[in-house]
Amino acid sequence: MTKLNSEVLGTLVQNEEIADWWHSAPIHIPLLDIELGITCVELDPSVDEQFLAEADLAIKNFLDLQAFDKLKMAPHIFANFVEICSYIEESAIPEKMKGAQPLSIWNFVHPSAIYVSRRQSNDKDIYIVLACECDWETEHGLQLVFRQGKKLTRVSDQDGHLTEADAFNLPDAEDVLLSAF
Repeated sequence: MTKLNSEVLGTLVQNEEIADWWHSAPIHIPLLDIELGITCVELDPSVDEQFLAEADLAIKNFLDLQAFDKLKMAPHIFANFVEICSYIEESAIPEKMKGAQPLSIWNFVHPSAIYVSRRQSNDKDIYIVLACECDWETEHGLQLVFRQGKKLTRVSDQDGHLTEADAFNLPDAEDVLLSAF
Protein backbone atom coordinates (compact mmCIF):
# COMPACT_ATOMS: atom_id res chain seq x y z
CA MET A 1 0.00 0.00 0.00
CA THR A 2 1.48 3.35 -0.96
CA LYS A 3 -1.49 5.70 -0.52
CA LEU A 4 -4.28 6.23 2.00
CA ASN A 5 -7.20 8.65 1.91
CA SER A 6 -7.85 11.08 4.73
CA GLU A 7 -11.19 12.90 4.79
CA VAL A 8 -9.39 16.04 5.96
CA LEU A 9 -5.99 15.86 4.27
CA GLY A 10 -6.85 14.01 1.07
CA THR A 11 -4.28 11.57 -0.23
CA LEU A 12 -1.55 10.48 2.16
CA VAL A 13 1.58 9.05 0.57
CA GLN A 14 3.60 6.39 2.36
CA ASN A 15 7.18 7.29 3.21
CA GLU A 16 9.56 5.20 1.13
CA GLU A 17 11.98 4.63 4.00
CA ILE A 18 9.70 4.53 7.05
CA ALA A 19 6.68 2.37 6.21
CA ASP A 20 4.46 3.62 9.05
CA TRP A 21 4.88 7.32 8.15
CA TRP A 22 2.31 8.87 5.80
CA HIS A 23 2.65 12.40 4.38
CA SER A 24 0.05 14.88 3.16
CA ALA A 25 0.52 17.68 0.68
CA PRO A 26 0.99 21.08 2.35
CA ILE A 27 -2.23 22.65 3.64
CA HIS A 28 -3.02 26.02 5.17
CA ILE A 29 -2.66 26.05 8.96
CA PRO A 30 -4.86 28.91 10.27
CA LEU A 31 -3.09 29.01 13.66
CA LEU A 32 0.17 29.87 11.91
CA ASP A 33 -1.06 31.38 8.66
CA ILE A 34 1.38 29.20 6.71
CA GLU A 35 1.22 25.97 4.73
CA LEU A 36 2.77 22.78 6.07
CA GLY A 37 2.42 19.13 5.24
CA ILE A 38 1.19 16.80 7.95
CA THR A 39 2.78 13.43 8.67
CA CYS A 40 0.93 10.60 10.39
CA VAL A 41 3.52 8.54 12.27
CA GLU A 42 3.32 4.98 13.51
CA LEU A 43 0.25 4.45 11.32
CA ASP A 44 -0.30 0.84 10.28
CA PRO A 45 -3.92 0.67 9.06
CA SER A 46 -3.94 -3.13 9.38
CA VAL A 47 -3.14 -2.87 13.11
CA ASP A 48 -4.91 0.37 14.16
CA GLU A 49 -8.09 0.59 12.08
CA GLN A 50 -9.33 3.67 14.00
CA PHE A 51 -6.17 5.75 13.68
CA LEU A 52 -7.09 7.59 10.51
CA ALA A 53 -10.65 8.43 11.63
CA GLU A 54 -9.41 9.68 15.01
CA ALA A 55 -6.53 11.54 13.36
CA ASP A 56 -8.96 13.27 10.97
CA LEU A 57 -10.99 14.51 13.94
CA ALA A 58 -7.86 15.74 15.74
CA ILE A 59 -6.63 17.48 12.57
CA LYS A 60 -10.03 19.18 12.15
CA ASN A 61 -9.74 20.41 15.75
CA PHE A 62 -6.21 21.64 15.14
CA LEU A 63 -7.25 23.45 11.96
CA ASP A 64 -9.97 25.21 13.99
CA LEU A 65 -7.27 26.94 16.06
CA GLN A 66 -6.79 30.53 14.94
CA ALA A 67 -3.96 33.05 15.21
CA PHE A 68 -5.47 34.56 18.39
CA ASP A 69 -5.08 31.16 20.08
CA LYS A 70 -1.33 31.79 20.04
CA LEU A 71 -1.89 34.34 22.82
CA LYS A 72 -3.04 31.56 25.17
CA MET A 73 0.04 29.50 24.31
CA ALA A 74 2.57 32.32 24.62
CA PRO A 75 3.08 32.12 28.42
CA HIS A 76 3.88 28.40 28.16
CA ILE A 77 6.35 28.95 25.31
CA PHE A 78 7.90 31.87 27.17
CA ALA A 79 8.31 29.65 30.24
CA ASN A 80 10.27 27.20 28.06
CA PHE A 81 12.49 30.08 26.92
CA VAL A 82 13.10 31.19 30.52
CA GLU A 83 13.87 27.62 31.61
CA ILE A 84 16.38 27.09 28.79
CA CYS A 85 18.00 30.44 29.58
CA SER A 86 18.45 29.35 33.19
CA TYR A 87 20.73 26.52 31.98
CA ILE A 88 22.99 28.57 29.73
CA GLU A 89 25.34 31.49 30.13
CA GLU A 90 23.89 34.90 29.44
CA SER A 91 26.26 35.34 26.51
CA ALA A 92 24.58 32.33 24.83
CA ILE A 93 21.16 34.02 24.83
CA PRO A 94 20.58 35.53 21.38
CA GLU A 95 20.96 39.32 21.58
CA LYS A 96 17.63 39.84 19.82
CA MET A 97 15.90 37.82 22.56
CA LYS A 98 17.22 39.76 25.53
CA GLY A 99 14.23 41.55 26.99
CA ALA A 100 11.76 39.23 25.19
CA GLN A 101 8.26 39.20 26.65
CA PRO A 102 5.58 36.48 26.58
CA LEU A 103 3.52 38.19 23.89
CA SER A 104 6.52 38.56 21.58
CA ILE A 105 7.82 35.00 21.98
CA TRP A 106 6.17 33.81 18.76
CA ASN A 107 8.55 36.10 16.83
CA PHE A 108 11.31 33.64 17.74
CA VAL A 109 9.41 30.42 16.91
CA HIS A 110 9.63 28.94 13.40
CA PRO A 111 7.22 26.03 12.75
CA SER A 112 8.72 23.40 10.47
CA ALA A 113 6.60 20.22 10.58
CA ILE A 114 3.40 18.71 11.93
CA TYR A 115 3.13 15.11 13.13
CA VAL A 116 0.08 13.13 14.18
CA SER A 117 0.68 10.26 16.56
CA ARG A 118 -1.16 7.96 18.94
CA ARG A 119 0.10 7.91 22.50
CA GLN A 120 1.18 4.36 23.29
CA SER A 121 0.38 4.46 27.02
CA ASN A 122 -2.43 5.54 29.32
CA ASP A 123 -5.07 7.46 27.31
CA LYS A 124 -3.88 6.13 23.89
CA ASP A 125 -5.28 9.33 22.43
CA ILE A 126 -4.28 11.11 19.22
CA TYR A 127 -1.81 13.97 19.64
CA ILE A 128 -0.62 16.56 17.15
CA VAL A 129 2.98 17.71 17.43
CA LEU A 130 3.94 21.06 15.96
CA ALA A 131 7.72 20.80 15.53
CA CYS A 132 9.49 24.16 15.48
CA GLU A 133 12.89 25.67 15.32
CA CYS A 134 13.36 28.41 17.89
CA ASP A 135 16.00 31.06 18.38
CA TRP A 136 16.80 30.11 21.99
CA GLU A 137 17.28 26.34 21.52
CA THR A 138 18.94 25.77 18.15
CA GLU A 139 20.10 22.23 18.92
CA HIS A 140 16.88 20.58 20.14
CA GLY A 141 14.23 22.97 18.84
CA LEU A 142 10.75 23.25 20.29
CA GLN A 143 7.67 21.10 20.12
CA LEU A 144 4.11 22.09 20.92
CA VAL A 145 1.83 19.12 21.54
CA PHE A 146 -1.97 19.23 21.28
CA ARG A 147 -4.14 16.43 22.65
CA GLN A 148 -6.87 15.60 20.13
CA GLY A 149 -5.65 18.68 18.27
CA LYS A 150 -7.75 20.77 20.66
CA LYS A 151 -5.54 22.10 23.39
CA LEU A 152 -1.86 22.61 24.11
CA THR A 153 -0.76 19.87 26.50
CA ARG A 154 3.04 20.04 26.24
CA VAL A 155 5.80 22.54 25.43
CA SER A 156 9.32 21.08 25.31
CA ASP A 157 12.34 20.46 23.19
CA GLN A 158 11.84 17.93 20.39
CA ASP A 159 12.42 14.83 22.50
CA GLY A 160 9.88 12.48 20.91
CA HIS A 161 7.59 12.31 23.95
CA LEU A 162 3.96 13.38 23.64
CA THR A 163 3.49 14.21 27.33
CA GLU A 164 5.57 15.31 30.30
CA ALA A 165 4.16 12.25 32.07
CA ASP A 166 5.73 9.96 29.47
CA ALA A 167 9.00 11.91 29.32
CA PHE A 168 9.54 11.79 33.07
CA ASN A 169 7.61 8.61 33.99
CA LEU A 170 4.99 10.52 35.98
CA PRO A 171 1.31 9.80 36.55
CA ASP A 172 -0.86 11.79 34.12
CA ALA A 173 -2.38 13.64 37.09
CA GLU A 174 1.06 15.16 37.82
CA ASP A 175 1.45 16.45 34.26
CA VAL A 176 0.21 20.03 34.65
CA LEU A 177 -0.93 20.80 31.10
CA LEU A 178 -2.15 17.27 30.35
CA SER A 179 -4.19 17.05 33.54
CA ALA A 180 -5.83 20.40 32.69
CA PHE A 181 -7.20 18.88 29.49
